[in-house]
Amino acid sequence: MSNYINDVDVFLGTGIVDLPKPEGIASTWHFIKAITGNNTPAAILPFGKISACAYTGGYSSGYGHRYVNCDPLGLRTFGKELKCRGFSHLHQHGTGTIGVYYNYFLTTPHYGDTWEANYPYGMDGEVATPGYYGVKLRESGIKAELTVSKKVAVHRYEFTEKDGSISIDVNAAGFPHRGADMRCYSEKSVIRILSKTEFEAMIVMQEIPIYFYAKCDDADNIVLWDDYCHVKREGELTFENVKQRYGVSFEFSTPGKKEIRLSLSLKSFENAREDVLSETRSFDEIKEDAEKIWEEHLGKIEVEAPTERDKKIFYSNFYHSLIKPSDFSGESFLYDDQEDFILDFATLWDIYKTQTPLIFILYPEMSEKIISTFTRFCEAVGNMPHRHVISSMTYKTYDKQALMLAEHCAYDAFVRNVKADYKRFIEAAKVDMYAKHMGELHGREPVTHPSHIVDAAEACGAMAEVCRALGIDDSEFTKFENAWKEYIDKETGLMPKGYSYYEGSEWNFSFRPMRDMEERINLAGGKEKFKALLDKFFGYIDPEDVSARFEGYNNETDLEAPAAYHFCGGQKELCEITNACVKYMFTEGRGGIPGNNDSGGTTATYMWNALGLFPLSGQDKVIITSPLMLKSVWHLSNGKTLTVKREGEGIYSYKATFNGKELPDLELKASELQEGGELIIYMHE
Repeated sequence: MSNYINDVDVFLGTGIVDLPKPEGIASTWHFIKAITGNNTPAAILPFGKISACAYTGGYSSGYGHRYVNCDPLGLRTFGKELKCRGFSHLHQHGTGTIGVYYNYFLTTPHYGDTWEANYPYGMDGEVATPGYYGVKLRESGIKAELTVSKKVAVHRYEFTEKDGSISIDVNAAGFPHRGADMRCYSEKSVIRILSKTEFEAMIVMQEIPIYFYAKCDDADNIVLWDDYCHVKREGELTFENVKQRYGVSFEFSTPGKKEIRLSLSLKSFENAREDVLSETRSFDEIKEDAEKIWEEHLGKIEVEAPTERDKKIFYSNFYHSLIKPSDFSGESFLYDDQEDFILDFATLWDIYKTQTPLIFILYPEMSEKIISTFTRFCEAVGNMPHRHVISSMTYKTYDKQALMLAEHCAYDAFVRNVKADYKRFIEAAKVDMYAKHMGELHGREPVTHPSHIVDAAEACGAMAEVCRALGIDDSEFTKFENAWKEYIDKETGLMPKGYSYYEGSEWNFSFRPMRDMEERINLAGGKEKFKALLDKFFGYIDPEDVSARFEGYNNETDLEAPAAYHFCGGQKELCEITNACVKYMFTEGRGGIPGNNDSGGTTATYMWNALGLFPLSGQDKVIITSPLMLKSVWHLSNGKTLTVKREGEGIYSYKATFNGKELPDLELKASELQEGGELIIYMHE
């Protein structure tokens, strides 16, 4: 039996990009964003609520040694090596600039005064495996190990000297060592000592109350501190809108291994306390169980790879595609009941093209919770989520990178037979379609982002199809599904110039696979002209001109753009581009992905390309590309099995059969794929 976790590099994408030198078509691609992955190596479970990792102050997960990085020419770092300032909880994963960076309840083992908790420690023997993180703090010699269960983080520290302490900074949030603009402060907090071995705290961060409970049975004493000075008064501290650091220290008179267990809740002290007290297993038992859970999730796709290196790259990317979103079911701060509550869509723009289709194919429970969360969110807030994090920005603002992406996701779930109340979702989608930020679609505001009209129109077409399948009226959606046609310039064949486009230009937004690609290509002047535009965009024509260029998997804007070749006779180019993706854009190690992982969107894109398939979000369609894997076995969410094999050498797919029947267009329905069977892809050089 394969041990999938042995093929996982938890540190993949945690550092500065260090990829193979691109050759051929890949050498013309143009990175526009930070050349960092921003992944976290934290101990966490698949879609886990709790994470625990060394806090080194790096952007954006709290790990690494990078300042804010927005472009590949402005990469800024601090220090020559990582320095640990403690171990934080809740981490973003692969994100760029989103404004909410967690790293709550910074926990530091140390000797001497409480101020030593603020000391930057060198890191020796750093190791991470799925569900586990460990390191030795150089100056103190304290060995730290962290693991997690579904609701609890467990820290185990080995003190070799007497008079050690574990200090917890309750007001740590974001990047407390990187400047005031990169951290946030609690608007209100309370710390309450319950006994010499336990305490609870509540902080309000970004207008959301977070309840915290920690217990250390090995402690000889517990003290409160404010600005690193012990507070004589026992029992309780309260603060409002203060910026200094404050917290609690557990103290030990003897050396040895000391363990602290903690949890947090968005609902109550009682929930956080119950989570810890009900977790009675040992550290090693929890670590072992975490490994089993990861084995189960990674085992959903078994691959026969060309080399052991390819196998390790595949499962490392698979692992980093399953960190987010996070399951906070029963912890909603938007609705009072105990329904599903999935967080950290940060943002949905980054993951709906590749990551959520992967989840919907393989993980039924998480899939159902995602669609349920979207529905309940819209009912509570008045629009579907786009950025959904532990912050009031979740419901007070709307991030307009794109529109109606939850509707794309719901359609993708629907065709993959994810169980959900789709009639209820449809009613919520109608509310979303008329939300206050939808003024451009309805003519209340001048159009400044034509890509938003395309987003909404495509989502309406998808929702209309779901309506027809459910036997309900689709007219509310059909009147908008063709609105995108007004925003194709018939002279250029592109989206119109002179408008605002998020992280790109009219070129980047001109090659999304549309529901009606025949009409899209006709508006560009036919297949030959459309393909010529693609050839320029990807660098086959005018390779020196990067003003209208594919961003090389460095940015989510056009991750699906290669699929446009499928509709205009460009199978050769499609295969070359997706093959170049897995060959030059991804590798091993901390620098092994081409840019921000975007909560798993980038690593999931690698997986699809390596497997030789690509899903078209908002469509019941999967196209065949250039598989790297010799064979893959998918254990689908409905219990059925899909086997994908490649036959022949080379990178070019020219024929495919599904369950013995040839696929003349090298495509098949996502709904058919979900029923399982055998897909054979025939290749040539």
